[in-house]
Amino acid sequence: MAVMGETAPRTERLLAIIELQNAISGAGMNGDEVMRFVTERAVGLTAAGGAVVELVEGDDDIVCRAATGGAKSQLGTRRSQKSSPAGRCVAQRKALRDEATGAIYAPLLHGEYAIGAIGALASEVGAFTDEDLETLRLLAPIVSIALHRTRSYPQPRRDNTHDALTGLLNRRAFEERVEVELARRTRYGQSFSLAVLDLDGFNTANDRFGEAAGDELLRSIATIMNTHTRVMDAAFRLGGDEFAILMPGTALDGAKTFTERCRQYIGDAKLCEGTVTASFGVVEAVEKETFAALTERADHALREDKRARKS
Repeated sequence: MAVMGETAPRTERLLAIIELQNAISGAGMNGDEVMRFVTERAVGLTAAGGAVVELVEGDDDIVCRAATGGAKSQLGTRRSQKSSPAGRCVAQRKALRDEATGAIYAPLLHGEYAIGAIGALASEVGAFTDEDLETLRLLAPIVSIALHRTRSYPQPRRDNTHDALTGLLNRRAFEERVEVELARRTRYGQSFSLAVLDLDGFNTANDRFGEAAGDELLRSIATIMNTHTRVMDAAFRLGGDEFAILMPGTALDGAKTFTERCRQYIGDAKLCEGTVTASFGVVEAVEKETFAALTERADHALREDKRARKS
């Protein structure tokens, strides 16, 4: 696959899109996961420096619900359809180039409805070719079909493995996924790291600002985790204000570097007026380790992190 900023040959692009469809189908991803996965692939398959999925919400708004690469700062941005290129793409129901920014967009269509747009952002005007625009047209149905399925046909499997409030994987899925990675570690020697996250000050903030604010805070944590983890990683809400991140192929030093970035992102978000912060416990799995031993080490590392932050 081509690296960011390069244009993949047409045949390679088509094969990559087919592989993408198969991967999504096999993994049973939800709508948010599909949007994130496809935007990451859009960056690799075009000359994009970043990619977005923007969805129609309400009568006139369009909201960025997935963003990757240089477009990550746009996540959650709400704009009027009339004043945004993605909105114009939806209104015209056809792919277009934005002359002002050089970005390209393709509509997300389902039947007679346009539900949003997928966009690719370039560092300079004129960076995209006609094949880049065609690539977006091919990627768009993957997103729109996934969104239609998850919105129209709730699946019991999702209820069993995903947290209803945040959309993250739940404790049951966590236990299953960790066991899979431990088996892979034993059989193939593939390293992985686990980070557990606990929110400091959450209960006090929940009492002070109310349960609705507390729920919104938890969703914000989920957004931060989804935005900054890789596609191969998995983010979980274990219950209450406890979260976890599983990082296949990541050694301890890399996992610690990543969690420090996450800590900074959470601090920068000023959740509940900055009264809520995060503590992390990070460990790398060792040979023949059990689920109980791994999670106990992670919990111990979390307690040590809390103790160090208080001193």
